[in-house]
Parts: sequence; structure tokens; C-alpha cells
Amino acid sequence: MKKNLLMGGLLPALVLGSCGVAGAQPAAMDTLTAIEQNPETVNQAKAANEPVTQESLQEMRRQLEEQLQQAQELQNRLNAQLGSLEKRMKKVEKRSWEPQVDIHGYGRLRWDKHNFSDFNGTDRKSVWLNLFVNHRINDRWSLHSEHEFENDLSSNTGAYKEHGKSRPVLQLYAQGRVGDVNVKLGRFYLQSPYKFTYDEKVNGWQVNYGIPTKWGRKAEFTLSSGVSTSQTFHGDTENTKNVWDQYYENTQMLSLMGVIPVAKNTNISAHYGRMTMRDIHLERKTWSMGFDTKLNRDLKLTAGIAKSDSETLNKSHFIQLQYKEARPDVPGSYDFYIKKYLQRGHTGMSNWFNDDIVDVTRGDDTPQLDEKSNGLNRWDYRAGEFNGIRIGLDYVPVRNTKLLLHYTYGKLGIFDPDNHGGNHDGEKKDYSFLRTQLEMYF
Repeated sequence: MKKNLLMGGLLPALVLGSCGVAGAQPAAMDTLTAIEQNPETVNQAKAANEPVTQESLQEMRRQLEEQLQQAQELQNRLNAQLGSLEKRMKKVEKRSWEPQVDIHGYGRLRWDKHNFSDFNGTDRKSVWLNLFVNHRINDRWSLHSEHEFENDLSSNTGAYKEHGKSRPVLQLYAQGRVGDVNVKLGRFYLQSPYKFTYDEKVNGWQVNYGIPTKWGRKAEFTLSSGVSTSQTFHGDTENTKNVWDQYYENTQMLSLMGVIPVAKNTNISAHYGRMTMRDIHLERKTWSMGFDTKLNRDLKLTAGIAKSDSETLNKSHFIQLQYKEARPDVPGSYDFYIKKYLQRGHTGMSNWFNDDIVDVTRGDDTPQLDEKSNGLNRWDYRAGEFNGIRIGLDYVPVRNTKLLLHYTYGKLGIFDPDNHGGNHDGEKKDYSFLRTQLEMYF
């Protein structure tokens, strides 16, 4: 009787009690089936009148351990299947929340005012709309494009009509991963650390690799190559094609940059770049190094130096101190900064000057300058360097907007009008630049 109770009630109860997790019911049913299909167990159950011995108890214990092991194996297999199903469900949820095509962008209302010591200032009011379209191909690859539309509100014309062209498609590239390496192919925007030496589009390729550090941020290394536009050969004595040409669109560029965290709130950045005029094989190399660090919670210091292998105008530097940070997703946030810098034209890989600084021969408002020249020839006022200060303020009045205001003042170093390239003649001309801009993100 005791043996019948043990085999018919205690054994299944023990099995069911030991499997009270996911997969318990299938395991218990398989255990009962195994008992019923085991002739030896059934014969022992029928032999109710036989005395319970030590041997029979050991045999029952062995059979129970085997059945428990089978139940555990069934449970493990079921848990693995549930884990795989959960991963697939997460992928489905991710795809459902991340649409195949994503469109976002921003608009800008801008007012610029440049003043030169020998020329009346020019006002330029313009409106811009930039649309970004992202198309997800799969979990690794996607297509990206940027489309820009602009209008000069002062003359109701396209902002680039002076150059005889427009720029409706700024970027169009494929982005993906090959192993642990991020890859770009097509026309993409490249910016050197702090926009110090390069700020232009590239038709080519890019690879990026990140190495984790103990500071919680990756050390990023980026190699890029392709065809780009450069102004760095302007006023270069080795430019045998045309020493005063300002824009070269047929230049081959190579760029290697790295941003390395060296402390909790400090990064060191370095950049090597090479621009080559492909038709005459004139080559320029530029090196830059800088750092940014948080002095405290709200105060950030950034600085950098640059040098090229040009014989003239080949060194630049800057230092900037910023308080707070304006974030478009945080209404009421703001920042204030002051920047001191010396920029010389032959250190930049792409732009003659950064930060939208211009001389009287550059920019979209040169026709207006000709009208206000008072008989002066603006080509006699080519500038090879800028030395000055910028004071700026950014403010977020409401979410997804930013109000930008900055004022720049300094001296433009002027080329010798009779010098066919090379250094400037030592003359310094006053220059100031005021920008007011409202950005709206969507």
C-alpha cells in the first residue's frame, strides 16, 4: 500500500513540485508518460504485496533522478526557445517603431552684416530649409541624403546665384557596418575637430573605428578620401595654374582624424590632411592638434593649433571658453562663449577662413560691395589672415528652436596688391561681422 502511494502519488507530486517554472507542465506530463511506459515501474507498482526493501528504494530513487534530469533538460530547451522568440519579437518591435523612411530637418532665418574699413557694410537676409532623408535598408545599411533650399530675402533670389549654381543635394551616401567598422560611400559632409581645418563635402569614402576606453567614451579614428573643394591654394606662390584662383573643385583630399578621451571630461584631437590639385599635382599637407576639457560642470575650455607645409601663411591657433550649453530639447537653456583666434589661409584644407569670416573678395555679397566701393578695387584688398575675437550667445526660447547671436571683430592682413602671391604686406584692415539667426528643428 505504501509503495502504491509512493509510485502513484508521491513521485508525480515531487516532479510537479520541482518544475514550477516555465516549461513545468510539459516536463510533468513527460514524466508521467515515462512512468506509464516503463514496464519495470509498472510491475513494481503492481507488486503491492511485496515488502519494501533497501534495494527497491534505491531503484526508485535512481528512476526519480533520471526523470528529474529529463524534466530539467526539457525546461532548458523550452527556455532557450523562449529566449530566441523574445529576441525576434524585439527586432519586430524595433522595426515597427523605426520607420523604413525617416524625414527630418531644420529651417534658418539669418541676418548677416559685414563691415570693412574701406568699404561700406553689406546686409544679407536669407532663409534656409534643410531636409534630411534616411532610408533604412536593413539592420546594417541605410541610405542618407540632405537637400538644401535657400533664398536671399534682400533680392528674392537663390542665395547662390552669384556662383551660377545651386546646391539642392548636399549629401547622398550609403552608410553601414563591415564587422566593427563604420563605412560611408558617396557624397558626405566631413568636419575636422572644432571645424578648425576642414569643413566641406567629400565625394568618396570614409571608414570609422571606435575603441572603448575606461572613461565611458570611445576613442574615434576616421579615415576619409575623395574629391573635394579647396581654397587653400589661393595666393600660394607654388600655384602655377592661377595664383589668385579662389575655388578649386577638382582637388583630391585625404584626411585622418582622431578624438581620444584622456580623462573623464577631457579629449585630445588630432588631424592630418592632404589636398592635391590633380591637374598640376600641387600638394598641401596640414596638421592640427587640440583639446577640449570641462573645467567644472558649466565651464568648457577648447584650444587648438594648426600648421601646413606651405611657405607662407602656414600657422593658425585658437582658444575658446564657453559657459553652459544651449540644447534645443531643453527650453530656457543657453550658452555664452568668447573665442580668440589667428587664422591664416594656407592652414585650412577647405575654407580660406572658418566661422564664415570673409574678406571683400569673398562671400555671396561681393556684387553689393562693388556697388559701394567708392571707386576702390576690391581685388586690391585680398586678405591672407584674420586676427580677432568672437563673442557669442545661444538661447533656446522654446523646444526645438535656437536663437544664435555672435559678433566678431579683428584685423584682416592684406596681401600686397603688386605681389603675385606670398605673404601680405603688413597692412591691417578693420573688420567686423554680426550674425543673428533663428533655427527651428522638426
